[in-house]
Amino acid sequence: MPTHEWTLADDRPGMGGPRKGRKALIAVLVIVGAIALFVVLRPFAPGLGEQGGPKLGHRTYNAKVGCQVDSSGDSGTVTIDGTISGDAPHFTVTVEVLDAATKQRLAVRTFEVRGTTKFGGTTPAQAPLGPAGIECRISKVV
Repeated sequence: MPTHEWTLADDRPGMGGPRKGRKALIAVLVIVGAIALFVVLRPFAPGLGEQGGPKLGHRTYNAKVGCQVDSSGDSGTVTIDGTISGDAPHFTVTVEVLDAATKQRLAVRTFEVRGTTKFGGTTPAQAPLGPAGIECRISKVV
């Protein structure tokens, strides 16, 4: 004959008892904690911040670049003029010169910008250039 202790126990097949509910609660808390951590750290992760201006670590910057080409035969010279401003005291700006039609890279030039907001200079470019001209873009800012 069973004892009183045996008759009060809920030992039916398939019942997990109190431990099953506790495991589910822990799993839910871990998932909620991971989501909260992601939301809190998102502004600090590169590339995951808000879609405003370009970011340099925690600093923002604004940059513009323009270029002009002088070519003859198989050689050419590109004059690059640009400005950059932001929270940092200095920047390293890399500019790519592309054929406007084919997007083929014709030249690359890196500028160290310290104590000013302007940068520029000339660089040789591969020629011949296409009929659509050239396009300059800032490919990297450090």
